[in-house]
Amino acid sequence: MKKKLTAIFLCVALVAIAIVGASLAYFTDTKTATNTFTMGDVKIKLDETNVNDPEGDRVASNEYNVYPGAVVTKDPIVHNVGQNAAYIRATVNVENWMNMCAAYFPNFGIAYPNQGYEQSLMLLVDVLGEGWSIVGVTTDTPFEMGNFSAKFILKYDGTLASGADTTAMFNQVKIPAAIENGQTFGTITVKAEAIQADGFDTWEAAFAAFDA
Repeated sequence: MKKKLTAIFLCVALVAIAIVGASLAYFTDTKTATNTFTMGDVKIKLDETNVNDPEGDRVASNEYNVYPGAVVTKDPIVHNVGQNAAYIRATVNVENWMNMCAAYFPNFGIAYPNQGYEQSLMLLVDVLGEGWSIVGVTTDTPFEMGNFSAKFILKYDGTLASGADTTAMFNQVKIPAAIENGQTFGTITVKAEAIQADGFDTWEAAFAAFDA
């Protein structure tokens, strides 16, 4: 009989406040006219297939009963529901990943924070969707009670137009085959962030401003 485990995977959508301070200098750089400006907005939605009703509406989170080696559906997509084109960034936080990676994938052979560790995400997911790439990894809540979480940073190429959707970041999550009965796989939390495309030439410049 297959051993069952419980895993909770969450999607969290963040609505990013458009950074307009630099642009306002251009809008108000006159003393001879009175102008009225209507600002656009940046608003996103993040969802995934409902594993209990795959043909139904997409949802913000799923809870799975899994077993070692199980492959489950997880296909987070970002939708631009605002008025402005936006640059998109996502983070995938895997609870206790540094311990799990070392225990269940000893052949991976790269330890955090060495270059290349960001590719350990691919031990859990299938191929990334078109336009998505892993650009870094950091810690989320490190060294608390021996829980070493990893937060993978994903870039979506180009800008996402108003009304448009990204491809799925990935389509599946693979539960480690070596995990044992009674052990908890933990939580995977996906978060999406957006910032207006206007005023920025590159994704890197946009999110440097976002983080400032």
